[in-house]
Amino acid sequence: MSDAPRDQQSPLDPSGPAGGPAGAGDPTDGGAADASARAATGSGRDAGDSDDLHVGDPTDGGAAVGAGGTREDATTTAGAAGATSGRRGRAARFAFGGPETDPRKRRRRRWFVGAIVAGAALVVVALCAGGLAVLGAVSGFRDDADDAREERQLRDASCLELEQRLNRLTPPGATASPQARATAVRDENAALRLYLPQVRDGKAVDGWRQLLDARTSYAEALDTQAASKTPAFFVAPKSADGKAVTGELVRLSPGPCAGPIRRLQAPDL
Repeated sequence: MSDAPRDQQSPLDPSGPAGGPAGAGDPTDGGAADASARAATGSGRDAGDSDDLHVGDPTDGGAAVGAGGTREDATTTAGAAGATSGRRGRAARFAFGGPETDPRKRRRRRWFVGAIVAGAALVVVALCAGGLAVLGAVSGFRDDADDAREERQLRDASCLELEQRLNRLTPPGATASPQARATAVRDENAALRLYLPQVRDGKAVDGWRQLLDARTSYAEALDTQAASKTPAFFVAPKSADGKAVTGELVRLSPGPCAGPIRRLQAPDL
């Protein structure tokens, strides 16, 4: 049985004098202190990072600064974004047909576009009408030319028919008696009467009728000559100015009628 004091504690007792101050060598207490220090250091570093992250105005590119950029970079980025937004706004405001908040401007633009469309439509209609008028005039001119050519051909054909009928008859100058000459004159007058309805010129019709009347009077004079022995003479008709009617007939009639006119103007030969 030992005489050592009871209050002398074992080296293994942490609370005894040999173990030193309470908690000085406790690994648990030391670990907690180290953890507290690390937490304090981390908190300071996080606070600094947070300050760096939120530097600047959030609307002026704070996110760019938080991503690792500087304040100057954030300011430059925000200015570029503002300039781009301003250009887009001006382009949208001045662009034709762009968004417009003023109803009066929208109505004015619609009226302006409608006026342009209406004017273009009027121009197209005017051009179409002018083109149709030109085509109509050209077509009418061609039709008139065709009608004139056809009429001239018909008149020429009528003169040729008159000449053919006269050639089938005996000329008055080839007869031997006044009665025979009067008969030949009347036969030619009958051929001339068949031609008169085909004459369209009024002056030409009057000339032909005057020639026909003069020939009829000459045939009647020939009949009188056979009975009374009075010579019969043919009197060529003349116009009011004293010109021969046959000359006017040559001028007013188609070319193929010149031969029949020369034969009918001299029934006494």
